[in-house]
Order: sequence, then structure tokens, then C-alpha cells
Amino acid sequence: MTQVIPAQEGRLVGLARKAWSSGTLMTWASLMIRMGGLAVLLPLVLTRLPAAEVLVWQLLSTITMLISWTDFGFSPTFARIIAFARGGGGLHDLRAAMPGKVALPAIEHSGPLRMGAVLATQRTVYLRLIGVAMLLAVVAGTAALAKPVAGLAHAPDGWIAWVITIASSQLVLLNGANVSVLTGFDRIATTRRLEAMIGALQIGSASIVTLADGGLVAIIACYSFWQLALYVLNRRNVTRLGVKASADDGFDREIFATIWPAAWRSGVGILMSTGIIQASGLVYAQVATAGDAAAYLLALRLMTTVSQISQAPFYSKLPTMARLRGERKIAEIVPVAARGMALALGAFVVGAVGVTIAAPILLKLIGSNVHFPGFAMSALLALAFFVERYGAMHVQIYSLTNHIIWHVINGVTGVLMVLLFFVLWPLIGPLAMPAAMLGAYLGFCSWYARSLSVKSLETHGWAMDRRTALLPGLALILTLAIYWAWLSFG
Repeated sequence: MTQVIPAQEGRLVGLARKAWSSGTLMTWASLMIRMGGLAVLLPLVLTRLPAAEVLVWQLLSTITMLISWTDFGFSPTFARIIAFARGGGGLHDLRAAMPGKVALPAIEHSGPLRMGAVLATQRTVYLRLIGVAMLLAVVAGTAALAKPVAGLAHAPDGWIAWVITIASSQLVLLNGANVSVLTGFDRIATTRRLEAMIGALQIGSASIVTLADGGLVAIIACYSFWQLALYVLNRRNVTRLGVKASADDGFDREIFATIWPAAWRSGVGILMSTGIIQASGLVYAQVATAGDAAAYLLALRLMTTVSQISQAPFYSKLPTMARLRGERKIAEIVPVAARGMALALGAFVVGAVGVTIAAPILLKLIGSNVHFPGFAMSALLALAFFVERYGAMHVQIYSLTNHIIWHVINGVTGVLMVLLFFVLWPLIGPLAMPAAMLGAYLGFCSWYARSLSVKSLETHGWAMDRRTALLPGLALILTLAIYWAWLSFG
């Protein structure tokens, strides 16, 4: 056996410490563990719980996600403000660094930001957010769950799980406030490392509970317990920083006026795009059987995961593109953006085709109590998410100009999506959901975002498409067509 000499051992220890303290690596670890939960816990839930309970479990996860989006982007915004306050920056510096070209009211008081005022403003904002989230959860969430919970063998279990979910979802919002403080103090590695550890414990313990036939309430309670643990530990880390708002510190209107324009635009952008897409599962649960609704939510979750993972090749290039934009090297942005888009869309096609073809087979192999939707549903979802990714990346490219209009693009697209759904529902039934998504993104977002993007890059749309979306798009359509022919005539 080769003996590790002290120098080598020292290098290994150094590398381990560097990885342990790396915000980037810890962020990837947290992301991979969350994605791993899909591969570990989901098959167990699908095989151990009846379809009606799987549906309620998926709906609770969706509602928790929607509640977390009522954050409106305040968490990263407050992280930026706290970092400015630490560095002695003032509101003038902060406004100069805020994205977008928004007219803001004049500042009455100059000078450095006071940390106490920032934290007091954050506290007030999050207390109001929690109030809004609680109201939405109690009213809209309860209405959305009424029919699915009534279909459970023991309906009280569904309502107990719902009460637990309401409480834990508020912890998600509160934890966002803690994370923003820690991020502002450059404790990114600490927060992501803790997220990764808690995520692993959530998945592991929930898997054990599922294997032990713990049922819906036990699984939800297990997940929520670790959410509480995450909040407590992050709160402790914030306390250790030694910063807090004093009794004299209160809500600062100038700070809020500075961050609100960006926050509401971010909120509208999220809710009118991803929010509507994910909320479609809540609508489907009202009009379909438990089995069909659970199948749709499963397909939606898998396609969403593929879409998120496939973003990496493009989003990793954004800092480079931003630097080139700042250096006014517009022509050099084009190949970087084109390569990132092509890789991202290619990765999505591989994942989406894999899900469409392999998921039905794998669900049968593991004895899942939930089937996968028919080919038409999964194919429409794949095409819709492809066009959504295409449009979203063009929006990101245009946003490098610091002219932020994604809330407008997503707002119009969201309205079109809802209108198309109501038009198509009498004609094609449940297929109206992915068809409306595809129609809205094709009808507005994709071409409008593309026109802005290529204009900002001083290039031509067709030239950009040849290098980015043409081959992946043709590959997706051709593969789906071949698979449909095999299903129909094979």
C-alpha cells in the first residue's frame, strides 16, 4: 500500500478545507442533494403511497414552492444592501448598482447606510410578507386542496398535513431573511453547506419514514421538522454575527423605496411565468381524477427539473457576457452566448426525450401507483419547456444591457397562457394546459425576446438561431415524431 507522505497529506487537507469553504462548491452540493431527493424519495413515495396520497403530497410541495415565491426577490436584494452597509456605502451607491432604469424619489438623507435601519426594514417587510402568504395559503390553498383531500381514504390526514405545511412554509420565508443577512456578510459557504446537510437529512429521514409505511402526515412532518432545524441553525449563525436592529431602529422608507421597484418586477416576472406553470397542477387537480392529476404533476416536476439542470451551460457564461458588455466588446458576446444556448438547449432535449421515453417504462418496473401521462401530454410539455428555455435565455442576454423588462414579457406571456387555456379547454381538455404554455411562449415571449436580444448583440436572428436552437429543436421534434410513430404503428 502506498503511504501518503506528509506533504501530500497537507495538500489533501488544504484542498478539503478549500472545498469546505467554497461558496460555489457548497452551492453545487446543495443543488445536487435537492436533485438527488427526486431520484431517492420520489420512487419510494410513488410505490408506497396510493395515488390519492401522492397527489396531495405533490400539491403540498407545489403550494410550498408558490408560497416561497411571495418573497418577491427580497432575499437577494437585502443581501446586496447589507453588503453595501458593511462596506460603508450609502443609498446613492446602492441605487447606482440596482438593475434596471427606474426613476426613484430623491434621497433626503445622505451618508452611509445604517445596518440597524436595514435590518429593521427587512424585519417589517418579512412580517408583512408572512401575513400575505398566510392569507393566500389559508384561502387559496385550502380551496385547491378541498377536492383532492376529500378523495383520501382518511381525509383528516390531508388536513393535518396541510396545517403542518402552512407552518413550515412560513419558516421558508423567515429563513430567506436569515440567508440574506448571512450572504451579505459573505457567509455563502456556511449557508449552502448547512442547506446541503439539512437536505440530506430530510431526504434520508423521509425515505426511512416512507419505507416504514409512515404515511402522508409522517412524511410531511419529517420534512417540516428539518425545515425548523434549518431556520434555528441559520438564526443562530445570524446571532453570532453580532448585528441586530436596536429599539430605536424602525422601517426606513427610503431604503424600501430603493428596493421596491426591482422587487415587484421580480415578483411579477416569477409569478406570471413559473408561477402559472406550476399552479396549473392545482387547477388540474380540480377537474381530473386523482391518478391523472398525480400523473400530470409528476411529468411537470420531471420536466421542470430537466429544465433547471439544463440551464447550467448558459448561466455559467453570464458573468463573462456581462464583463464583455461592460467592455463594449459586443461582437465577442455572440459566440459565448451562442455556445451557452446551444449546450443548454441540447442538454434539455436529451433530458426531455429521456423523461418522455424512459419514465413510463421505469414507473412500471418499480411498481408505481401513479402512471405517467400519455404521449401527447408529455410531448407538449417537452416542446413548451423547450420554447420557454429559448425565450428565457434571450431575455437574459438582453438584460445585460441593464434594461430590465422581463416582468413585462412574462406578464404578457402569462396573460396569454391563461386566455389560451380557457379557449382550448373545451376543445382538447387536459391537453389545454401544456398547449396553452406552448402557444403563449411561441406567440409572444420567444420571438419578442429574440428580437430584443439579437438587436442588442448587433446580429441577425436567423444567424443566431442557426447556431443555437435549430439543431436541438429539430432533434426534439424528430425524436418525438419517431417515438409517436413507434407507439402508433410499431
